[in-house]
Amino acid sequence: MTRDQSAPISNLSRTTLSDGWCRLVEYAFDYHFADGRVVERSWEVCERPEATSVLVFDRSSRKFVLVRQFRVPVYAMGEGDGFFLETAAGLIDDGESPEETAIREVCEETGYHVEELLPIRAIIAAPGLMTEKIHCYAAIVDEGMRIGAGGGLDEEHEEIQVVHLAFDEAMAMVDSGEISDAKTIVMLQWAALNRDVFGL
Repeated sequence: MTRDQSAPISNLSRTTLSDGWCRLVEYAFDYHFADGRVVERSWEVCERPEATSVLVFDRSSRKFVLVRQFRVPVYAMGEGDGFFLETAAGLIDDGESPEETAIREVCEETGYHVEELLPIRAIIAAPGLMTEKIHCYAAIVDEGMRIGAGGGLDEEHEEIQVVHLAFDEAMAMVDSGEISDAKTIVMLQWAALNRDVFGL
């Protein structure tokens, strides 16, 4: 492969190391430093589909609706019991738009039927590790839009707890580290800068 003049690499090759829940690929290339040096390098990349995540606000209770579920990597890191508090989220299925996925995931995980999404921004989850891009949205609902209990899908063996938090409570948990999920922090900080959107 010839060098892309917009990037500092040439002679790029890809080798798939495993292909399961994610595809682990080794990228080998020559890296061109600004001072003219060229060094052979390689990097393992976890290739992932794009995803969506939604910060849900229930205007009836004036609380944000988050979910808590068991995350194996969090447990493997030794972070408590592995249960993790975050916004509703999921991978975009083939043929779905990010908006369709966002609405579906909110319903499955929290039980609310979302009628309108407010785009926040797309974020790169872990740029040194994986290709996953997360499309982030906010959604304002009320109790009348709750059509189920949430909790995830039995066929996907999900066990999800729905958690309602007032704005000040959620921000205090970000400050204390009780909420440490990156996408959730980004969206709560966005909410802090756009409180009028939620009538806060």
